Amino acid sequence: MTDLDQRIISTLREHAEGQVDIGQLTSGAVTRGRARRTRRRAAVGGTALGVAAVLGLGVAGGGGLPVEVPWTGAKPVARSATPAAAPGVPGAFDRPDLVGKDPGLLHFGVDPARARYLSWRSAAGLESAELDLGGSEPVSFYLARNATVAEGVHLERDDGLVAAVAIPPYDGELTQFSPEGGSDAIWVLRWQPLPGLFARLRTTAPTDAALQAARSALRLDVAHRCSAPMRLTALPAGAWSAGCEVTVTDLPDALDVSLIVDGRGDRSMEVRLQYPHSIVGDRQEPNATAAGRPVHVYPQGEKMELLDIPKAQVTAGWGLPHRGFTQEDAATVLGGVQVAEHLDRPATW
Repeated sequence: MTDLDQRIISTLREHAEGQVDIGQLTSGAVTRGRARRTRRRAAVGGTALGVAAVLGLGVAGGGGLPVEVPWTGAKPVARSATPAAAPGVPGAFDRPDLVGKDPGLLHFGVDPARARYLSWRSAAGLESAELDLGGSEPVSFYLARNATVAEGVHLERDDGLVAAVAIPPYDGELTQFSPEGGSDAIWVLRWQPLPGLFARLRTTAPTDAALQAARSALRLDVAHRCSAPMRLTALPAGAWSAGCEVTVTDLPDALDVSLIVDGRGDRSMEVRLQYPHSIVGDRQEPNATAAGRPVHVYPQGEKMELLDIPKAQVTAGWGLPHRGFTQEDAATVLGGVQVAEHLDRPATW
């Protein structure tokens, strides 16, 4: 572990409840980095131009965020993937204390008539999503029970992880940043929907219109599952499911899923499913088995691929940024992997 890793962990653990696993955070950064390479994204850095406006953000009846903001941009495409509803599970407004505690749940939603999910994630105390409002860039939403975790994504930049900085106030002020290179401005809105609940929206755009439209589309009175077309039915002794991230930006042509497994002693493993059409027919040769299923263990070690899923690549990685698990642990996990038959139909997951 590097000195930078240790500084990040120390800063987060001072403000978060329980353990914060750097493996989960860096896994999220890696996954977001992959997505970023397929879309133009501005770097987080820049010079603050100051506060542009103060928005009234009291709790609205029915769980929506209060101000109806007209949005004149193009509507998102009609076909979209949506995480499945979680009946009986309260949303963030009713039980803010549950936010970030279960990696299988999201305690928020969006109005599908206004926004389309590009991804959703629940891990390390943070629930988040990327949303398409019809503009050229997505709007990112983050929800956590403390400000440090809600700001955790600031550890990610185009040039890698950076040390945490002072946390800005979550007071409903809209802030504009001017990135280097003359690209569009970065807009960030931070607020507390309820005491002890921290929400943040971020986008890159010429104006803040898409961000405000996303704010109006958010629902905090509902809950959803972190729906994924892959399930882990077998885990190593003392291990547990710790994170879920699903990227559906390019459905039905492509899909990217990461499930994080943690264990005692800061062990961490990423089980990843990739569904690009180009992968069909391009397979490694089996050189081992996992619960009787053919797998390929990569020569450098710390990565194993399951070979009996015809339409997708499924791998388990236990090397950096993850650590602590073994090849035998990966075989246990991949031996119990179940994958949905129709990867391009989220309603069947």
